[in-house]
Amino acid sequence: MSGYYLQVYGCQMNQHEAGLVRSILAADGFQETHDPSRAELLLVMACAVRSHAEERALGRLKSLRGLARKRPGVLTGLLGCMSADVRDSVVTERKADLVIGPDQYRRLPELVRAARHTKDQQAAGELTGENYDGIYPEARHPVCGTVTVMRGCDCRCSYCVVPLTRGPERSKQLKQVLAETEHLAARGIQDLTLLGQNVLAYDDGRADFTQLLREVSAVAGIRRIRFLTSHPKDLTKRVLEKIAALPKVCPALHLPVQSGSDRILELMNRPYTRQEYSDKVRLARTLLPDLGLTTDVMVGFPSETEQDLEDTLDLVKEVRFDFAYMFRFSQRPGTAAEKLGPKVSESEAGRRLAVLIETQNRITRERNHDMIGRSFELLIEGAASKGGGMLGRTRSNRPVVVYGDVFIGDVLEAKVTGMRGWTPVAEHFAAVAAAAPS
Repeated sequence: MSGYYLQVYGCQMNQHEAGLVRSILAADGFQETHDPSRAELLLVMACAVRSHAEERALGRLKSLRGLARKRPGVLTGLLGCMSADVRDSVVTERKADLVIGPDQYRRLPELVRAARHTKDQQAAGELTGENYDGIYPEARHPVCGTVTVMRGCDCRCSYCVVPLTRGPERSKQLKQVLAETEHLAARGIQDLTLLGQNVLAYDDGRADFTQLLREVSAVAGIRRIRFLTSHPKDLTKRVLEKIAALPKVCPALHLPVQSGSDRILELMNRPYTRQEYSDKVRLARTLLPDLGLTTDVMVGFPSETEQDLEDTLDLVKEVRFDFAYMFRFSQRPGTAAEKLGPKVSESEAGRRLAVLIETQNRITRERNHDMIGRSFELLIEGAASKGGGMLGRTRSNRPVVVYGDVFIGDVLEAKVTGMRGWTPVAEHFAAVAAAAPS
């Protein structure tokens, strides 16, 4: 049996697709090891969304390549999303024995054998519209799981490389989504996240996103349902009302705003205004009490001015997100934003990012502190990363540390009594009935 090592970078979609790779390799007799010195196949799954993530993946690939040179017969491979420039350089300079795009994972065992037999590099990056029906990704968590319901993207945001690396939007058939959900439920998964680049646009030709939610909610054993990522343009009153009507669907949204400046939003090809975004947030909070709201925010976009930055900071202060993923603009080859100017210097973009982070971090601390004295239903996911206790998560997707005799998979009604750093702490709790709501 051959051993392989897999290093994964990037978003939850990449983490999920790493599960696809593990299942495909396991079916062909490969066994995973966490020690690269013991593996005959060394793989890196890349992320091309930002240059920093791509550089980290390439740096890791280089170090694994050095390890492989010391052990004849060991192969290295670069998988996943990669910009055309990176893919071409890896192929032409033979920085890896295997170069495989996100639609070609089914061919991985075949390409490994070919590389071993011919000693030639194997590259397969064609976008085919693959949805990986019939493959069940290996679950890595005892109670939390993911199902990809759609792949690719049609939004064409001017800064985003995803349409180039993953191809056009396509939805997985509902029956396949349900089969994967039932597979996870049978293995004890209680908290399910439905994944897609723009999950609200789900449409398999028969079912739209709201019907998808209704059908997945009917699967026994699944207690909580979440979804990532939502484009503001597709968040409607009908969608919010359906979420509110389905007890298993959690009141939590990840709704990337990117900027608070209408001028920058237009340059980004984000088809909404700041006011329209704010109105949707207000409606969501009206229909979904205790809504958990997170976002993505970018600074340093080409031609961004101090006023544009102030508009973004004002929006962050107005909306008061629970948490935000905050980034400097990262120029990606082949995107429309690559041609926009004037460019914001790296140092200035860094300064703006620091201001944004300070602003949002203060809000996050305040919102977490507001949880003290209130009770929440928590699903225990595992041990807290440091300081002892167990980590639970509210239905609105907010982490809480619990001290006491609790175990992974327990569902508790717990009262937040204090803070540990930024994280709320609960010490008084009672078990909740194990049966998931219907």
